[in-house]
Amino acid sequence: MNHFIKSLFIFLSLSTSCFAQSIYTSVPKKIKKSEKYMFYLHGKIIEEQGIHAVHPEYGPYEYAAILDSLNKYGYNVISEVRAKNTDENSYAEKVVKQIDTLLKAGIPAEHIFIIGASKGSAITLRVSAKAMNTKINFAILGACYEDQDLKAGKLKLCGNFLSFYETSDTWCISCVQLFKAQSCVSNFREVQLTTNKKHGVLYKPYNEWVTPLMQWANEVK
Repeated sequence: MNHFIKSLFIFLSLSTSCFAQSIYTSVPKKIKKSEKYMFYLHGKIIEEQGIHAVHPEYGPYEYAAILDSLNKYGYNVISEVRAKNTDENSYAEKVVKQIDTLLKAGIPAEHIFIIGASKGSAITLRVSAKAMNTKINFAILGACYEDQDLKAGKLKLCGNFLSFYETSDTWCISCVQLFKAQSCVSNFREVQLTTNKKHGVLYKPYNEWVTPLMQWANEVK
């Protein structure tokens, strides 16, 4: 085997191993204990328009590109298009059952991540309240906007949290004050975004939120 072919073989082998993780619509039948699993819960517009959703102000919701951006960092990504007008609590229970499947298969709670955007973040909060596990990781984008249960203190959250707050988003407020009274939250961090993209910052895999999200996720051992 000459040097060029040998180098090409090594490159392809490394590439295959780096991108071995996949994107699923549900928990895969074959669960690998050595890998990490990341749920992505999309915004409401995908429920209403499907995967090619387009907002009149924010443009296309790049659902597939967001999943690819999470997957390329070495995470198994689990995400499905929810039905129109999905009930937040019912869907949260579905996700909790999927989390339980991973835990029973031997996946450490620290290796499970739930990422929610807009309505997906409201579901993520309810997953946290139902799972009640301090070691599971939750990231919320555009979460603290109209969630009356959270504002009223009715949601007892639990887990390791990362929040993104876009200052130009009139629908969203900082989550800091709302999380202060959450005694089961093992850790809380908030990243303030100043992209001037309003709620549209959630519609694409912008580096402004993907990079700190992955840095945070990679810190979890």
